[in-house]
Amino acid sequence: MKNKEISNSCSVAIGTNKDFMDDDAHLKVTYSPGKKGGNFGLPNGGKLILPEGLFGKKDTITCQVASPSQRWKYYPTLPSYEHITSEIYTLQSTMHPLKKSVIIQIPYYQIETEHNEINVKGKWSDENEWVDVGFLKKEDCSVELEVDRLGIFIVTFTPKKEIFDVTPQGCLYNAHISRYISVRFPKKAHDKPFQCAIQINPIPSDKLQLAKELSPGETADLILATEFIDLIPSTPCVFKRAVSVKLPLPTGVEVEEENDDIAVLQKTENGWELVDSKYKFTRTTVTFDTKSLTKFCVMQSKPDRKKRLPPAAQVLENRNNREKGEIVAFLNLQEKLWFLVLECMPQSKLESRVKEMSEKGFKHVVKEIVKKDEGTNFFRRPQKFQQPTRQLQVPPTCEINDGMKWEFSVVDDIKVNSESNYMENRELHYFRYLPESYRQFVIEPKTNEERAISGAINLDPLGIEDKNLKENCTCSIHIEIDEETVKAYFKPEFVPEEPEPKKEKVNFDILNTPVFKEDKPEVPVIQKFKPLPPTVMERLMRTNRKPIITRVERESKVLSGKSLRNLSKLVPEGLTLAVHLNLPDSTITGLGFDAISNGLSMADVTYKILLYWKRMCKDKKDGAVNSLTNALRDMGREEIANIVFERHRDNKELSPDAFTPLFTPYQ
Repeated sequence: MKNKEISNSCSVAIGTNKDFMDDDAHLKVTYSPGKKGGNFGLPNGGKLILPEGLFGKKDTITCQVASPSQRWKYYPTLPSYEHITSEIYTLQSTMHPLKKSVIIQIPYYQIETEHNEINVKGKWSDENEWVDVGFLKKEDCSVELEVDRLGIFIVTFTPKKEIFDVTPQGCLYNAHISRYISVRFPKKAHDKPFQCAIQINPIPSDKLQLAKELSPGETADLILATEFIDLIPSTPCVFKRAVSVKLPLPTGVEVEEENDDIAVLQKTENGWELVDSKYKFTRTTVTFDTKSLTKFCVMQSKPDRKKRLPPAAQVLENRNNREKGEIVAFLNLQEKLWFLVLECMPQSKLESRVKEMSEKGFKHVVKEIVKKDEGTNFFRRPQKFQQPTRQLQVPPTCEINDGMKWEFSVVDDIKVNSESNYMENRELHYFRYLPESYRQFVIEPKTNEERAISGAINLDPLGIEDKNLKENCTCSIHIEIDEETVKAYFKPEFVPEEPEPKKEKVNFDILNTPVFKEDKPEVPVIQKFKPLPPTVMERLMRTNRKPIITRVERESKVLSGKSLRNLSKLVPEGLTLAVHLNLPDSTITGLGFDAISNGLSMADVTYKILLYWKRMCKDKKDGAVNSLTNALRDMGREEIANIVFERHRDNKELSPDAFTPLFTPYQ
């Protein structure tokens, strides 16, 4: 494709000897789409759709995916329950602002969708805050964005949350997220109406086994456990009358009558405690009464050992998001270039990763678990020919979780090349749901002495309060480089001497060559004209044409992708809305068949219809808003139409908070 340019940049700021590492050039593409627009491929399987007439002949658009060693520059700060599941895409263009919307498809890595939901975050190029971006979820593990601004985009996921309303009159709510969960609120259990959320955090069997393996004392009496089930009221409260909660039993457990080995545990301010209530069992559920809603878990213990379950619940909660991990270093020592890769990975991937890096010419450097001297920032490790002051007991394993960070430093006889980004950021960040998490640097001797040298990389975990976990993850990686390698590094490069230029012999025959006299060219005669007076020039330059002023009309904020996404969740009757928006019958039929074949939800159908209708609108401000509000009123959605009109009048987007009055009848 002749209008495509590939960048030859590399993630390491050096200009020589990159053959042993994969070049990162495939992570950046630049297109000159011209006036015709079209479909273009993005790194890692992404797609870009540009409309006709958006760009000029000389305009370009660039997309770059952050390499694992450069993610620290771009990734957002997320809450503990939100996780990154795609690479970080940065899009820039010489056209700013965009006159039309573009469509971007971003792939993401597959996740467990039964209890989690996808989200897209973006940071516009002229802003500093990350915001949620409206999107369509595709079947091929990708999301589709329609945006009129470029910036940085990333796909994340969060646990699914099911919200329902509770009034002073009480209610019985059967959860959709799990048919085994229900909550019954009696009348006047609380004086004011409130909302309650249900959220499930699964406990995989391998995590349960890991907790038993690493904490045998606390989990010795635990046999099975259900998921962690959060019942979260919008306002924390103690109910006047007890609330009945029904939860599922652990998988594989069926109870025909009362069972003293099944217990319900709840999370309180003092930690995990047994629920003090009489249990009612069915074959697959247990029901109990409580005056406060919190996090619950149903567990099965060994006979007569229920009182030993609270410590097991605490261990299980702490280790549910952790896994056995390894921090490793890979070293490649070439004659004039020493390359270091510092990586964090699950223990299950260590063997295959070592083999892969060995094929690229890298040596695996094994870490040592060490402790820090109290009151100092230096690691204590035994010196050569000296007895260590205290024998260190190596813990059995290092546990890691998504978002975990280490601060590292390179010490002793080696240092990091000044052109690397070591001084800008010295943190190693673990991304559990992405394929690789590493930092890479060029290292060199600290002095010019040609002798055997040794260095170390000290890693200290950040933000960990658990003392044992912090000790297990504090480590040092020692690097030994022999004298031969150091001498080869300092050995001057051989530069061949340039041959002396040969002296040309004087040709005496030139003296006998006859001299020809050249005729001088005739100088053309230039006719002189009398200059025009200023009044005549002014009259000739004067024009009666009015200046052409072009102004880019931006669309109304209530028609942005994010606004239409929020609106579609409240108007699931998408095909009916399409009729009132006067879309052609053929278009409505096509959208209906597309929804059935792709298994789209009703909200997705409405969102797709609104996006299609917006593309067809010539006036994307007052005219389009009036058409939309009239269509909503024709459908009987007067309140929603009024909110849309008010937000348009105030020049604001349709956020979820804008529709709060529709769901809060009690004040």
